[in-house]
Amino acid sequence: MPPVTLDTTPSLARVRELPTGEKIIGFYLLTKLEVKPKKSGGNYLELRLQDSSGTLDAKKWEEFEEFAAVAKPGDVLKIEAVVDRYREIPGLVISRLRHATGDEAPDGSVFLPHSTLSETQAQQELFRHIESITRPDLRALLEAIFGDAGFLAAFLRAPGGKLWHHATIGGLAEHTISMCYLADALSTLYSDLNRDLLIAGAMLHDLGKAFELKTEIAIDYTVEGRLLGHITQGVLHVDRAISAIPEFPDELRRQLLHLILSHQGDGTMGSPVKPMTLEALVLHYCDELDSRINAFQGVRSHTPEGREFSDYVKLMERFFYFRSADEPKPDPDEQSPV
Repeated sequence: MPPVTLDTTPSLARVRELPTGEKIIGFYLLTKLEVKPKKSGGNYLELRLQDSSGTLDAKKWEEFEEFAAVAKPGDVLKIEAVVDRYREIPGLVISRLRHATGDEAPDGSVFLPHSTLSETQAQQELFRHIESITRPDLRALLEAIFGDAGFLAAFLRAPGGKLWHHATIGGLAEHTISMCYLADALSTLYSDLNRDLLIAGAMLHDLGKAFELKTEIAIDYTVEGRLLGHITQGVLHVDRAISAIPEFPDELRRQLLHLILSHQGDGTMGSPVKPMTLEALVLHYCDELDSRINAFQGVRSHTPEGREFSDYVKLMERFFYFRSADEPKPDPDEQSPV
């Protein structure tokens, strides 16, 4: 009889490491389901399950028709399954499953990945960068925006994206902090850059995502987020805050709003204007760099250990390669003779 894990719902990251045949019982979020044909005839149900540690594919071979007729992505399921492996890739074979009831279903946010930064750490980092601003009007603006307790709470919880990069609770703050570090480093290297303006742009460029995205049981768009987008929402929010600061310079307002409007580069990526100042150009490439590094790390974390290449990444139109350049040469004495 296989060992049984029953104490608490094991994370899917832990499930991947369990031996083949181990039985688990737990609650997971359904993100995808599809009825597929068996090679031997008939159909089976393929599901993708999610929790805060990632996703895992699962199959139910028999007696799934009634469930499949009513199930949909976003449902919370209670499953009983055993760990299986196909070509060394872990998965689950489900013996029993049902929808979780209202009383027992965990809060939806427990199924979402979280930033490695705690809210306390993120808040401390954000205010450290605000305190580094020497220009009084810019510092007053940032203190007014991030000093709003309701907004700050939403900002610290917000994801940085829906799917591609920083798609975690707290991902927006994590991305913003990384951008501030990049902006600071480049300001040291290039003396023509206005450091205070660039840091302020880094802090405010994606501010609208605090209103654009919601995290109730999955990362998705709010109604206004879908209709207006985070760039528009961010510019409106910042412009309102500027109007409350007496004698805020017109030229500084124009250049700061331009940073938000142009940070995605051009219209194909969502920006209504292209970067036209040095700070806007640098901010755009900092945003590209940090978002793509985070996306690369995400692809790597979801690629089974030992594989040299990722699956094809359609958004980047390439495979990613994961062998380490520091990998030691094989010992000739340990190689098999030819």
